[in-house]
Amino acid sequence: MTGRAVFGDFIVAARRHLGSPGSFREAVGQGGSVPEISHSLLRIVLVMGRYVQDVDIGPAPVPGQGGPALTGWDRAGAEAREALTSAAVSLYGDPVGGRRPGATAGSEIVRRLNAASASLTYGRDLLHTHLARGPRGGRQLRSEWGEVITAPPLTWALLAEMGSLAHQLAPLGPGLAHTPGAHGSPEARRRLNAACQCLQNAAASIRIAQRHEPVSAADRDLLHAVPINAVPLRRLPDGSEPVTTLCEGVTATAERARHAAWASSMQPAWSPDMTVDSLRQVAAASTVTSHHCEILLRSLATRAGGAPDGFHARLLQAADAAGRTRTRWLHIVHALDQVTTDTQGLSQTATAASDLALWSGRLAYCDPQWTLASKPSHQARPPHSLAPEPDDIPRVTAAIYHACDTMASLAQANRKQIRAAARAERFLVPTESQPGAFDILLPFTPASPDHIDAMLTLYQFTSKASAEAADTIPAPGHAIIRSAANARRHDASGKMPNGASAKPGLVPEPWHAPGPIQRTLRGLGVTNPELLQRGADIDRAGEQLIIDATTERIPQPERLSAASRGRTTGTTLDDPARVSGNPRTAALLHRKATAQREAPEAEP
Repeated sequence: MTGRAVFGDFIVAARRHLGSPGSFREAVGQGGSVPEISHSLLRIVLVMGRYVQDVDIGPAPVPGQGGPALTGWDRAGAEAREALTSAAVSLYGDPVGGRRPGATAGSEIVRRLNAASASLTYGRDLLHTHLARGPRGGRQLRSEWGEVITAPPLTWALLAEMGSLAHQLAPLGPGLAHTPGAHGSPEARRRLNAACQCLQNAAASIRIAQRHEPVSAADRDLLHAVPINAVPLRRLPDGSEPVTTLCEGVTATAERARHAAWASSMQPAWSPDMTVDSLRQVAAASTVTSHHCEILLRSLATRAGGAPDGFHARLLQAADAAGRTRTRWLHIVHALDQVTTDTQGLSQTATAASDLALWSGRLAYCDPQWTLASKPSHQARPPHSLAPEPDDIPRVTAAIYHACDTMASLAQANRKQIRAAARAERFLVPTESQPGAFDILLPFTPASPDHIDAMLTLYQFTSKASAEAADTIPAPGHAIIRSAANARRHDASGKMPNGASAKPGLVPEPWHAPGPIQRTLRGLGVTNPELLQRGADIDRAGEQLIIDATTERIPQPERLSAASRGRTTGTTLDDPARVSGNPRTAALLHRKATAQREAPEAEP
């Protein structure tokens, strides 16, 4: 969708450079200098070894101390790492093997090996744009794709790719042994044959793991779809864009917002970017974007009225889910009207969320000059204008999917920010809204744990509603992006929230986290779809009850005085200590200033 380089471009290029088994044997049969061939093979082996070194493998048992032995893919990774190291040792150290920079390769097989090693190097560099090493050598993530790359299913897929390459390269040594055109010393031939035997051992270890725990085609496809970590540049519509360009704008802006949300969730609690202004703008913009997604999905449902396989019904179901998402975000908007933080200003996440609302609005409405200041009662874009041809529907549904998935990421990131800011006592509420706060002279006080829990609950349900809206959208031909989103949403234990495997796959139906009633029915062995749907309806009604009760616990605007409301939503924290992000310092300075103003006059 974005036209950026992806990992699959380079792994496929490496295979193409090596060629099919037949063309590879033909290139080997042309012969060449064995030391030069060994040097080129060493370059590939070193790159493959770095790939395997990047994969996290469980601790190996210490000889003589017992402990559980490595099994499955951990064992395959450890054995492949050892085999590739041995292959490099066998090939390393031949002084006549290397060519001078700029010199032409002496044989066809050398040219193939050099081109393949370059492609593999570029592919690893692409993966490492999402990863980094911290000050103490630990791994740090640089994007939301880092969570996908380091998930077990994709590390297994990466090992499987290396095993396939090792299997493809292993016949090189035996092939040169029977080639009259190959020339080199017996020692050079022995080293090359030993290295190829090590490659065969690495391929065999990975093949055994693949046999017991197969890597699905979906996991390989998802690995190949990992893009380079380059956030699209900000671009705003000028009113002349056709529907195709608007869809591309929604997708690119959603990616910008998703990356900004991920980056904000990685910031420390004292970060000045964590402001109630940003939270409020994100919530307001997401409310608008959800409404646009509902409009677009209903228009597409009208356009696809005669589509088979329940496509029309699923579009309407997704539209209903987008409508519920809008309601969830609106609850958050009202709740944020009653809180503030010790700093003000708008973050990049808030700006990107507003841009997404603008792009989705230009796509949803007929007016090419629609803005966020426009009233919501605008004429929706006609279905045939939105998707002139049936083949255009997947492009629009993919754009809507990106928007809904981004709103789920925004809710998750904001929830994490609020939790961190609350621990640092940066999340403030009017003092008079807190029970038993009559003797506190400060106008604001840190929000109570109950207040924070209520806010977090709202964000939790909003994130879930946004994810369900995204997963309900039928996106033919775009299952990869759905798998990537599901992989991003898995927790650190490698499990989905319902305990299922986090291993991503191309599933025909969207994944929904079952509620307690539905889980109980499944535990009893109930498979009747009607009973399971009734259980899901009860769970959804219970969820709505919890949301309503949570909203009731947060003071509403009409319950506070006008003075409190003005202080809450328009507080100016111009004191340097407050702007610095330390609420305790700000409170102490305010207490000191209050004491000075209220000090009794000296008696004459």
